[in-house]
Amino acid sequence: MSAILELSPWQGAPPLYLDPVQESERLDALKSLNLLDTCAEDRFDRITRLAAEFFNVPVAYVAFVDQDRQWFKSSYGFCREQQSETSRDVSFCQYTIQRNAPLVIEDTLLDPIGRNHPLVLGEPHVRFYAGAPLSGPRGQKIGTFCLVDMKPKEFSPEQTERLIAFAALIEREANLGQIIQTQNELLETRQELIEAQRTLNQEFSDAANYVRMMLPPPLSGDEVVDWEFQPSIQLGGDGLGYRMINDDLMAIYVLDVTGHGFGSAMLAVTALEVLRNRAVQIDFSKPAQVIERFNRTFQMKDHGGKFFSVWYGVYSRSARTITYANAGHPPPVLVTSQGELIPTEPGGSVLGIFPEIHAQEMTIPFPAHSEICLFTDGLYELLDPDGGRGSYDEFFDYLQKQARTGKPTWDTMHHWLNRARDKRIVDDDVSMFRFATRA
Repeated sequence: MSAILELSPWQGAPPLYLDPVQESERLDALKSLNLLDTCAEDRFDRITRLAAEFFNVPVAYVAFVDQDRQWFKSSYGFCREQQSETSRDVSFCQYTIQRNAPLVIEDTLLDPIGRNHPLVLGEPHVRFYAGAPLSGPRGQKIGTFCLVDMKPKEFSPEQTERLIAFAALIEREANLGQIIQTQNELLETRQELIEAQRTLNQEFSDAANYVRMMLPPPLSGDEVVDWEFQPSIQLGGDGLGYRMINDDLMAIYVLDVTGHGFGSAMLAVTALEVLRNRAVQIDFSKPAQVIERFNRTFQMKDHGGKFFSVWYGVYSRSARTITYANAGHPPPVLVTSQGELIPTEPGGSVLGIFPEIHAQEMTIPFPAHSEICLFTDGLYELLDPDGGRGSYDEFFDYLQKQARTGKPTWDTMHHWLNRARDKRIVDDDVSMFRFATRA
């Protein structure tokens, strides 16, 4: 029987009890994932960014708890390059990994763990912490997914369940690397790998052509529809389209499934087929109902752990309006008849993570000679030489600057994309969709 170690992380903190054998197994599980001291990855950064926005906190991060440190694989709200790790003995996370459920401290000054913590009493004066433990492939607790605020925060049981859901996404991405590594080790020779890659590229190309066949033709009349679909090398899960609901109403939509590969592409194709199939029992004139039905239908637990964003709008010819609902998609840009650019309202939760969501509908005027430009985040989340990513605000500022010179927004978007492709800083599917009225 191994001796249990008793630790006191900081003065006044509750003691921790560690089994050396279990701790050794935990560290071995962590190191087997080959994630420590690696570069930032978009697959983690998108989730921390989404969580910070969803829970309305300034800081969200993924930390792996090593022997003497906690190391940040992904962070939102502070710069990973400036603070890539902290000492383990001053971390809340060392308590979190001792648990099977989240550790939630609504007010650190009122909690035994937090009241004497140096980062509570001093800068940055942490007042709220919520962390969910992350498990490795064999169940050992390897790290945490955490939310932090500098003011106390109430955190409901429902929010705790959603924190667990976000942590499950991180766990899946963390453990996916080991699965991929094992698969690669099964390739016996370099020639087999080359041949497999050649075949895979052809299949990606065939799949991309199949997705393209699902997209509707452009329109040129009283209503104008243009679109651009540029699949990445690995093929992602973008989709777009339009359909006439009746003589007065026209639906337009863009969606983006997380991840790359056939699974993402096929889920996008399935979603597009639902949107264009007249036999489906959905009131396609009600954007909120469409979004909520999609969320119930495409739960990530039933679709390979994939979630996605959707923007779905309905144009009324008689009312000259567009009513839309946005589920986690980049806000489209409205171009008025006077050439003014207006970003639409940001959306709510992405689809597939939570069993129920309540989509909000918004209506905007859309008189003659207006246009709206929709796009997926691959258009602006471009690779940065320093390892970062481009932002929506940067992209919108560019559109506004070009609009002031009289350049059409749709042409500007094409120029932006072509320049990014020439620089080879695009690594995701890119979809663009323009809807306009002439009369």
